Amino acid sequence: MKKSLRLLAAVSLAVSGLITVAILPASGAAKSTKVVCYKLSGSAVKSAKFAGHCPKGWSKTKPKTAAPSLMGSNKAGDTDLVVPGKTTLNINGSSFDAPLVGVTTSGSTAYSAGGNVSFSAYPAGGSGSGRTGITNGSLQIGFSDVPMTSGAGTLPSGVTEANYVQVPYLLGGAVVGYNLGGGFDGLKLTAAEVANIYNGTITQWSDPTIVATNGGASSTLGKALTLLGTANEPKDTIKVLYRAASSGTTEAFTYWLYDAGNSGIAPSGGSVMEGSGGAWKATNIDGVANNAGMATTLDATLGAIGYVEYSYVLIPGNNRIQIASLQDKNGQWLQPSLTNIGNAAAAAGTSVTPDNFAIVNEPGNNVWPFATYSWAIIPKVETSEATCEAATKYLDWETHYGQSALAKGEGYVPLPAAAAAYARTQLETVTSGGTVCVTQKS
Repeated sequence: MKKSLRLLAAVSLAVSGLITVAILPASGAAKSTKVVCYKLSGSAVKSAKFAGHCPKGWSKTKPKTAAPSLMGSNKAGDTDLVVPGKTTLNINGSSFDAPLVGVTTSGSTAYSAGGNVSFSAYPAGGSGSGRTGITNGSLQIGFSDVPMTSGAGTLPSGVTEANYVQVPYLLGGAVVGYNLGGGFDGLKLTAAEVANIYNGTITQWSDPTIVATNGGASSTLGKALTLLGTANEPKDTIKVLYRAASSGTTEAFTYWLYDAGNSGIAPSGGSVMEGSGGAWKATNIDGVANNAGMATTLDATLGAIGYVEYSYVLIPGNNRIQIASLQDKNGQWLQPSLTNIGNAAAAAGTSVTPDNFAIVNEPGNNVWPFATYSWAIIPKVETSEATCEAATKYLDWETHYGQSALAKGEGYVPLPAAAAAYARTQLETVTSGGTVCVTQKS
């Protein structure tokens, strides 16, 4: 009833207005005066013309634009480059992160805040070691491909998640590598086939399913695969490689096979081999320590299959590793690239948080299905001001300048602007003695 009354009133006013306009003589019609109005949108000034006056949020006075913030720029005046004293940060965790951690914490490209900040060596012990080290106090920064949350199954017993801040550290992709030698480049593998290899259902490269995916026995590659079996070649037997320590790359690999390959094995937070530590049923299987170990073993083992972070196959010497073509969610066959890895992040959207972090098997064309963010973890409250400023300012520098200057060269996609902004927002919650550390001018 109220809606009907409002409608009748609106019609009545509209009709009255029309009648009033209709009876005005042409010479007496009011002329519309346009005014130029301004508003600040981010760091840009927008202008538009309106009739009579500026609407809410706009002004006739052109606003002054603020100078762009130097924070995170690595330029003179960047407060990230100033800390209150000398300090060394102990770091460990994800081997996925090791190439970018290396160039941002050591050598001529390292963050140092004028020589006041140094870093321990980075053992790349795996995501589990990053989470364990940050929660037991032995590390100042822990790195993990999977955020440390109860929902992800990665929160150590007795640890309160709210006591830590977690920020996206990098964006990368992983690949399925294999070693069959010359004549076998360009191999295609479906997610279901990879799942069946790790489950022990497919044990030979000459398996008819793999042959069919690669054009059938009459195609060049299909014929070569078939001959592996008929010639009883030793490399026809698939040697399955996995990560023998808690690994975020394993978690992403498992989730991809679960989501895209219907493996039936859900990820369990990076536990060894996933699914409570050994769910895969392949028998001809061997564990390797980290991504570097996976790359080395793949390169040295004929017949092998494994999963490894994309940047590792770009390292000179590792580029001999053969990379399987995978399908995006729309069925298109892809080789990995920084472009299609970035497309995975774009398809996942801008709301990346520790509770919404997976970017595996995202929809769309030209979207790499095996992509992931990796995370840096620090305590929310630090007792040492020097440690607090060094850790937060390094991470702010790394998630801004470090991305634009160094990430691509190490085989990663620079963090999207929304992820970098989220990182800064989270770092602004880290305190020492009640003072926010990352914004201090020291």
